Amino acid sequence: MTTTGSAVDDVLSPTNELLCALHLFTDGEWFWHTDLAHYVERYHVPRDDDLLDDARLQGWSPPELSEGELIAIQGAFFPEDEV
Repeated sequence: MTTTGSAVDDVLSPTNELLCALHLFTDGEWFWHTDLAHYVERYHVPRDDDLLDDARLQGWSPPELSEGELIAIQGAFFPEDEV
């Protein structure tokens, strides 16, 4: 999990209410934001069946990633010239 300084608002709510601080999650294959569960629970936003299958196979607990794996993921999302 990575924590950012950004706040997350409910973009589907007419009042655009504040949900939480933005956290980024990964299991090394999938990447999702803090607010995913909120949108699934409140608005029944569909999830990717492959994500659910992978999570189920991992016993609903993402693997511990090494520092090198996390750095590689960071590099994929934020090239060095943008970090």
